[in-house]
Amino acid sequence: MGTDQIYPTEKLPIIRALSGERTTVDDIDIHQNNKIIPVEAWGTPVFDEHGKVAYAIAAFEDITERKQAEHLVANYNRTLEQQVTERTAALQKSEAALRQREQELRLITDALPALISYVDANQRYRFLNRTYEVWFNRSRDEILGNSVHDLVGETVYQRVEPFINQVFEGQTVTLEAEIPFSLGKRSISATLIPDCDRNAQVRGFYSLITDISDQKRAEQASILEERNRMAREIHDTLAQSFTGILVQVGAATQVLADDIEATQAHLEIIDELARTGLAEARRSVSALRSQLLEEGNLDSALHRLVTQMRAAADTALIYQIKGTAYPMPAEVENNLLRIGQEALTNAIKYADAGEIRVELVYENTECILRVKDDGRGFGVATISDIGGFGLLGMSERAEHLGAQLTIQSQPGQGTEIVVIVNRN
Repeated sequence: MGTDQIYPTEKLPIIRALSGERTTVDDIDIHQNNKIIPVEAWGTPVFDEHGKVAYAIAAFEDITERKQAEHLVANYNRTLEQQVTERTAALQKSEAALRQREQELRLITDALPALISYVDANQRYRFLNRTYEVWFNRSRDEILGNSVHDLVGETVYQRVEPFINQVFEGQTVTLEAEIPFSLGKRSISATLIPDCDRNAQVRGFYSLITDISDQKRAEQASILEERNRMAREIHDTLAQSFTGILVQVGAATQVLADDIEATQAHLEIIDELARTGLAEARRSVSALRSQLLEEGNLDSALHRLVTQMRAAADTALIYQIKGTAYPMPAEVENNLLRIGQEALTNAIKYADAGEIRVELVYENTECILRVKDDGRGFGVATISDIGGFGLLGMSERAEHLGAQLTIQSQPGQGTEIVVIVNRN
């Protein structure tokens, strides 16, 4: 290869090869025809029989394309590094803004008197506010990462599990219950809202829980006041009327002379009816207790109720008691009986069931009433649209007792109504 310019001899491999050195040089620029051509050169010495360099072989390769590629790669790397630097700065700025928003959100949620949390698909707490620490008397770090079951305990979890299952089916759920906390029991209202991804799969849920204990106490006081008012009204009207009847009957027996035997028979019937009415009025004033409970406890009352309904129903009615029966406050037994009566009546009238099972379970700490049928069932989400089922009345009675009412049903899969009341 002819050259237009002579380069330092130390850069030419041929010179080194003549000195006995095998050399490769890739940083030589050859000027040719007013162009600079980068080349890579090799110099290899050839020795004679005496070990002396007889001659040298030199080779040159044009590496223009390789140099251009290296240059492009270097430029690309510099551009990439610059983009990485810019994106890293943007990401850091975004993260700083996100942390700022998280701090603002935590300040807001920590100031609220309600429980606010986020629970993931494994039912573990990933976010919670300050009120959790106060109500459960545990630090945030002690709660985060734990499951709902671990935090609330087995008994409470059994009550709320059906609602958690509903929220993971994509439903927004609202419930009321009385829950024990470290500082005592609270009546709470909870709303569970599903968190769905782009494929409509539930990946967790948000929870908002408020304390409605004062509201419940006010409602109970209002109910008690209304019952006392009704008792006074009965006493002042019905009871007085029956007393007047007895007085009039007594006077009539002294003045009636014609057909004494027939008159006396009618008067005796009137007397009996009046006395029965007066006894019922007095009973209502003193206890407002169901007649089925007058001669026994809740177990015997439910048994008689099922027996009475079995005689008039085509459905198989089964009653079962588990555990040893123990006495409960009259108000508790009366409301549980009314709930069971309503649930049983609804099942007979609407469920079109082949079998209805009534179960009363006495446990050490709570009493459970369960009414289950294998009938047509219904969508729980449509409860508010169902007329005539008396579900609202059952719910109100359960709330009045501080009991947990659960209704589980699916179209074509029957219905199960469960009431759990703590033993006092």
